[in-house]
Amino acid sequence: MPVRYCKNAAARCSLLACRRLTSAAVQPHILLSRARLLSRTSFLFLTFHTRYPRCNSFTMTMPKTVALFQQDETLRKHTTKIISVQPVTALSEANRPLFKTADECKDFVVVTAETIFYAQGGGQPCDTGKMTLTSSSDSSHCTFDVTSVRNGTDGQILHLGSFSPSSSSPFQPGASVEQAIDSEKRFLNSRIHTGGHVVGLAVRHLSSSIPDVTELKAQHYPDLAFVDFKGLIDGKHKEAVQAQVDAYISQALPVKVYFWNEAELREKCAVVPEAVAIPEGELVRAVDIVGAGAYPCGGTHVADTGMVGKVTIKKISRSKGNSKVSYVVS
Repeated sequence: MPVRYCKNAAARCSLLACRRLTSAAVQPHILLSRARLLSRTSFLFLTFHTRYPRCNSFTMTMPKTVALFQQDETLRKHTTKIISVQPVTALSEANRPLFKTADECKDFVVVTAETIFYAQGGGQPCDTGKMTLTSSSDSSHCTFDVTSVRNGTDGQILHLGSFSPSSSSPFQPGASVEQAIDSEKRFLNSRIHTGGHVVGLAVRHLSSSIPDVTELKAQHYPDLAFVDFKGLIDGKHKEAVQAQVDAYISQALPVKVYFWNEAELREKCAVVPEAVAIPEGELVRAVDIVGAGAYPCGGTHVADTGMVGKVTIKKISRSKGNSKVSYVVS
């Protein structure tokens, strides 16, 4: 059964730190088959096939990247194979806009068979880190410093960076490399992302006093974190929202990942836009803060709300019928 991972506009989401998967269809050998953005709903669907490789003339020449960060958030190192290496200037026209600030003189794009590097999206920044050769050859001292990661238009996950030393030869296709992400950065991004879910669910919990509001989108960046809502939230509710956020954090509620069909998703998730069509037989990835609520989500999260730390509601602003709840995690 194909499994569809969904990033919801409601929380601009991404994934969870969870080793235990609830769908037998999701295994390390699955093949990422496509990624497409539905602009009107801000949903990003990642569809996986259960056979690897499932070959045809396209997949043989353009293998997809297995997004291990979607399966196991706890991975900080992983050994995989190089699929391709190319200068950033050689990217297709469709992918060039993904790296507008790249250094055309020294930056390369590396594609691997699998990756633990989270690709920017769903309101969450990408992982950074390094790739190093695992062989004992003279070139094994070469390191690829990953500075940006994006989902390519053809289902590949693109790692942008530069080789160190700069005089070293780039990796060769088929070479074995060890990936290592910046663990502290991943943990911070995961805390902030889970914090965004907590904020959204806190507002939803207060629906009796804050009626007629629905999450639209969110951003989970260290320097700018917020949840946008359709509808107006009066500033007088700030203390109540803060109190409910504090309650969810203090309870250390478990954060779990599930794979649900459309009926389960619409029944159990806080928000699933009606305009989004989910093909029959496909499952959608969802992140559930047990006891508070769930969202369709594909980003990285911590294991329980207690690991988020202090979440402070900075302000509630309103514009053109919408409200923005800004927060900071410390």
